[in-house]
Amino acid sequence: MNQMNSLEIIKKAYIYLGEKDISNYFSLMSPNVEFYQTEELPWGGHYRGFDEIKVFFSKIFSLIDSSVEISHYIHAGEQIVAIGKTNGLAKLTGKSFSCNLAHIWTLKEEKIVRLEVYIDTDAMKTALTLA
Repeated sequence: MNQMNSLEIIKKAYIYLGEKDISNYFSLMSPNVEFYQTEELPWGGHYRGFDEIKVFFSKIFSLIDSSVEISHYIHAGEQIVAIGKTNGLAKLTGKSFSCNLAHIWTLKEEKIVRLEVYIDTDAMKTALTLA
């Protein structure tokens, strides 16, 4: 796959996510797409397929209101690493957060097959905790 196409797909994914346009977001993905985020967060874990990933999003959207800003992308074979920040508000605590992030996207045949989400977990846990 041409690297430009891969990057265009990932950039579209962020646009759709920012608009909370989940149906177009899923149109970029394989039906067996996998998401992973650390189990230390309330929405963390392994998710596979659109139904499970909808659960992932329902958990996130119920707990935080956030936006993602990507500062740069790194091509690594069939993977693209997106580096940036997620900024927003924890709905239950009212605390704002700004967490560094790295998203590792894997694409095959111009479809997203895996997303690994790594953020500053301690900063996010602080925002989610009443104290």
